[in-house]
Amino acid sequence: MNYFAHSENSVGRREPLRHHLEAVSQHAASLATSFGAADEARVIGLLHDLGKYGDLFVKRLQGREHGIDHWSAGAWEALVRYRLNGVAAALAIQGHHIGLQKAGCDNDLHDINPEKAAPNRRASHPNHAELLERLTIDGVALPPLTDSLFDYKRRYDQFAAAMLDVRMLFSTLVDADFLETEAHFTAVRRDPPPSLNPGVALEMLLRHIQHLAQNANANPDVQNMRADLLDACRRAGRREQGLFTLTAPTGTGKTLSMLAFALEHALKHELRRVVMVIPYLSIIEQTTRVLRDVFRDMPDPNRYILEHHSMTGIRNDGLRGSVITDEDNSNEALREARHLAENWDAPLVVTTSVQFLESLFANRPAACRKLH
Repeated sequence: MNYFAHSENSVGRREPLRHHLEAVSQHAASLATSFGAADEARVIGLLHDLGKYGDLFVKRLQGREHGIDHWSAGAWEALVRYRLNGVAAALAIQGHHIGLQKAGCDNDLHDINPEKAAPNRRASHPNHAELLERLTIDGVALPPLTDSLFDYKRRYDQFAAAMLDVRMLFSTLVDADFLETEAHFTAVRRDPPPSLNPGVALEMLLRHIQHLAQNANANPDVQNMRADLLDACRRAGRREQGLFTLTAPTGTGKTLSMLAFALEHALKHELRRVVMVIPYLSIIEQTTRVLRDVFRDMPDPNRYILEHHSMTGIRNDGLRGSVITDEDNSNEALREARHLAENWDAPLVVTTSVQFLESLFANRPAACRKLH
């Protein structure tokens, strides 16, 4: 029997379940490579839709059933097969539709049962062993998992860091699943975003700062203060990674000096993105205008900078993260910005504290999707 991941797409094609599992697995692994969790992400990609091998899910694709839980089976298998190394995987798989759950002693992770569905749902199949048999017959092999980001031996005061690791892993699964599902239904795969290219960006920024200095009417003492601040920020950017603070009065060029720090830091440590978190919308809009002027000659400038806040018309809502769009989809630039906002797939992101903190503390897949 053939098993499928989704219903027909815009060109009448159905995606074999095996293809979807392998595509999500590879995509999630590539996203998790930068923080050393590729093997774990590969596993969650293969297991996340295990329940779609169930008879009731087959009927769901035929329009004969609804309200089917196809994720608990994969979460259960992660726990049974990988034991403590499978806790993070189980949480990620369980949460990719219903939201990330707790891993404490009082939650339902201990109550996951392959033949017991999530609330208000029905399990996709009554026999867990048959799901695994169908997975194997379909040619999907589950690799070993000898380590995990989630270290159950961490001290209590380190537990927040452990859960951040779980969130990072969760975000790779959600993002990979979104992107692969989108590619199926639209029959179009998104182009990769432009690179941060911090060396080139830094050169552009320094030229811009020099141009401003040459055309400024400021007092020489103020000009010297701006130059000193820029030099200090650049020197700090070449230091080892850590926490840095910058305190300087109004008019000293903090915005551009901070960006110079970030680009120097990205250049030294081979970082991929710069995220500027700003509390006030007026400052965000002002900052973004400056940045767009600085990087207007960067290849693909519309995708190089993402301005993400409530006033831009970009919003992520709902458990599965639908994006609010204009009625006629006539604004190409706005549509592109909304795509980028779903997972912050831009090298330079300017956003609010709310957006940033939601990724760290919310449990919804849409909010956590961009965290990695």
